[in-house]
Amino acid sequence: MIDSIADTAHRALRIAGLGWALITAMTILTAPAAAQDVDKALEARMEKEKAERHGCKVTICDTARNHKADGGDIACSAVKTWPAGDLRDNILKGKLDWPWGNAQCKVDVKIERKMLAQALSSPNMEAKLAKQTVTCTLDQKGGSEKYNISFAITPTVTFAGGKATKATLNWSDIQGSALAKGAVWSAATLDNNVGVFEGTTVEQINAFFGPRCDEVKDELGK
Repeated sequence: MIDSIADTAHRALRIAGLGWALITAMTILTAPAAAQDVDKALEARMEKEKAERHGCKVTICDTARNHKADGGDIACSAVKTWPAGDLRDNILKGKLDWPWGNAQCKVDVKIERKMLAQALSSPNMEAKLAKQTVTCTLDQKGGSEKYNISFAITPTVTFAGGKATKATLNWSDIQGSALAKGAVWSAATLDNNVGVFEGTTVEQINAFFGPRCDEVKDELGK
C-alpha cells in the first residue's frame, strides 16, 4: 500500500513540471528576470511587463510594510513571461522536465487591504485570500503552436513574526489544452492532498516581502 502511494506520487511529480513552474504565478510580482540570452522582442516584452507590474508591487509592499489598513482592497492584474531556460534552470532547477518553450502568465491579484496590513505585524495570523485566477500561454518547444491553460488558487497563508510559515494554494477550476491541463491537474491534485509545493510557496512569499520589497523601499510611504 505504502509503495503504491509512493509510486503514484513519484509519477505525478514527474509530469508535474508545469504545475511546479506555475505556482510562481501566485507570486508573479516576485522574481526578477534571470540573466540569459533572449531575443530582443522577448526582452522588450519582459521589460514592458515588469514596468506594468511596478505599481501593483509598490501598493502591496507599502500596505504590508507600513500597515496601511485604510482604503479600498487591492486589485490589479499582473503579467509575466518566463523564458524556457529560466523555468528549466531557476524554477525547476533540474528536478523536473520542462517540455514547452516560453510561458506567459497573467494573474488577477485580489487582496483584502486590512488583512494584508496586519500580516507582517501580527504575532500569528492566518490570511485567507480571495480566489486568484491565473491564465497562461505556453509556447511549443521548437515550434509555433501555443497551449492555453487557466486555473484558480485560493491561498491560505499563516504568518508568524513577520514571515510566512505555512501556505496552501487550494487549486481549482483547471481548464485548457489537453496536454497542459493533464499536467496541471496532476500537480494540483497532489498539492491539494499532500502540499508538495508548500515549501516553495512560503519561500516565494517571504522573498517578495523581503528583498523584492526592498527594491522599491524608496517609493513606500508616499
